[in-house]
Amino acid sequence: MVVAEFSVTPVVGDNLRPYVDAAIEVVKKSGLNYEVDAMSTTIEGELDQVMDVVKKAHRAVMGMGAGRVLTELRVDERDTGVSIEEELEGYRMAM
Repeated sequence: MVVAEFSVTPVVGDNLRPYVDAAIEVVKKSGLNYEVDAMSTTIEGELDQVMDVVKKAHRAVMGMGAGRVLTELRVDERDTGVSIEEELEGYRMAM
């Protein structure tokens, strides 16, 4: 199990929301556990699953007509596994 943080940024005009919504829709349909925040999306699953979702999200934005898309990805993998909940343990209560 891995936790990955990624953001898909279309290089288009000022209205990015429809493009971002398309990427998030791919994540929703994946069935994997995820969280969306103001700057990125965090997703957890097996490495191949997560990489496939990120690729599909990237392609969804390209498919909407964005001539250029920048996708940033960070992956946290441990031999013992990792989850979003474990990564945020102790922080959510403090907020």
